[in-house]
Amino acid sequence: MQLKSKSLRGVVQPLSYVDSMLRQQGFTRSAGKSSPAYDVVIFDSSTSTSYFLRIPTRYQIPYSSNGELKVKFGQPYLEAKEKLKALSRQVTFIPTPVREAAEHKLAEIADYLQSPPKES
Repeated sequence: MQLKSKSLRGVVQPLSYVDSMLRQQGFTRSAGKSSPAYDVVIFDSSTSTSYFLRIPTRYQIPYSSNGELKVKFGQPYLEAKEKLKALSRQVTFIPTPVREAAEHKLAEIADYLQSPPKES
């Protein structure tokens, strides 16, 4: 399920700042050759189900004035760790409190990005 985050999508920041800030917020950086994506698990205790909130990024050119690599935020999304089966077909249901928790997390990250680090 894609989440609407107008204040986050398309934001460009130095990779070191994004990496540090998201790790402080509990995200882990997924491994891979392509641009980094950041994941955090949200656990719903009422259903004992885990959900992944993922924030994709992609490398941005040009670099910052000090030569540091920048990334641009993509569209965040939320998905169940294990999809629920209903009526013999794959259906993903994300409870409203879990979706709201993910949206609050994204808003908090967007707030941090309002005061980016000064470029040297």
